Amino acid sequence: MNHEPSNAREDGNGDGPAQSPDSSIVDSILDGERKTVFENKQLVDSNTIVDHNRIYGRDEQLAAEARAFRDTLDGERPPDLLLYGPSGTGKSLTVKAVADKVKERATQNEISFDFVAVNFKTMESHSLDRAVWKLGHQTAKKAGVAWDIPRKGVSTDAKYVRLYEIVDRHFDALVFILDEIDALTGRVGEDEPAYSRLLYSLSRVMAEQHVDTLVSTVVITNHPKFRENLDSRTDSSYNPTGIHFSDYDATELIEILNRRRDAFKEGALEDGVIELVAAYGAKNEGDARRAIDLLRDAGEIANRSGETVVTEQHVHAANDSVVKNRVLEMVGGMTLQKKLSLYAAAVVADVNDGAAPSPAVYALYREICQRTDRDVYTQETVNSHINKAGTYGVLESERTSGGFKSGVHLMFTFTEPVEAVIETLEEDDTFDELDVSTARSIARQSLRDS
Repeated sequence: MNHEPSNAREDGNGDGPAQSPDSSIVDSILDGERKTVFENKQLVDSNTIVDHNRIYGRDEQLAAEARAFRDTLDGERPPDLLLYGPSGTGKSLTVKAVADKVKERATQNEISFDFVAVNFKTMESHSLDRAVWKLGHQTAKKAGVAWDIPRKGVSTDAKYVRLYEIVDRHFDALVFILDEIDALTGRVGEDEPAYSRLLYSLSRVMAEQHVDTLVSTVVITNHPKFRENLDSRTDSSYNPTGIHFSDYDATELIEILNRRRDAFKEGALEDGVIELVAAYGAKNEGDARRAIDLLRDAGEIANRSGETVVTEQHVHAANDSVVKNRVLEMVGGMTLQKKLSLYAAAVVADVNDGAAPSPAVYALYREICQRTDRDVYTQETVNSHINKAGTYGVLESERTSGGFKSGVHLMFTFTEPVEAVIETLEEDDTFDELDVSTARSIARQSLRDS
């Protein structure tokens, strides 16, 4: 019997009609009904400038920033500010929220005020020339004019001139928010860091560049000691008002997250989710930015699963993914010898409550190299390789004394979960030759012998 051809087809299990051959999985997603746990996802984007009323636990800092910016509304230059404290404690968030509010009031008073924010850590080059170009580009964007200066082929002085022309012509008052300023180190071998020269120019712009605009700076840093490297002339002209930001505790993080609960649809957050996210955030040194991102990621996982409620399981999965991705980013580009050294340290720490004494680490490293037919480097080199991982934030090290046998040695303490470090390293084909249970046994023996 002949049958007419049909566009409908059975799926592999014979359970009914599947997707039409004229459509695609992309079409089905784009054309289908959108299911999401979010009502306003921007509220759980840590880069969103939220209203100051949503900010919790920073009343003192908000008040200090508001008092400083208040001068703008009176036609006076605001004082330079130095915001310092650990990552994720609200430094960028508060000052942008206040600046946004001041801009609104200034507009009502017919004052042309704005702020230009640049994070120097995210720039591909940490030279003064690139910093000035970036500031010019962002300032021109705020002014609504073209930034017609190429990145290369034009001197830094010419970039400064064009920047200050735009500032003078388009603003009554302007604040430069210089985030992660200590990353602006400049070229190796220069007498002073690039941020010192930038701060000198910005602090003297009104006096020396004949700019009528009220120009001030807000410097944001995790390391207030960066001032120790300022050139003497910069130090004498740059005198900011310091505002300190301390870590958030779990209780404060709960309140911070609760103030963004309306990012989700009503009933889309299971009881306990906010508290669990806050607990993870507290473990990460009270970093509110990470906590907010973790809450968003948990919502994304719920969406991908087609579920309408974010559960604690989604939070655990999001945290595991964040940790693994962070570790992968840190160790993925290491050379093989650095990976072998870090792997030995991680396995020793795994069987020793997170701490890895260097003699035991080296004993395991040497055994691993012999079993995989790799060159064995000196203990000094291995220690140096492991310390390099410290610059990625994977671990910390300190010199300590472990008794008569070990004498003075290094003790490595992991700041990232050891299991995640081991799992990430084992994705390298080299570690196919190794059995982690055997490595743990050797590590235990090395600890007893050291």
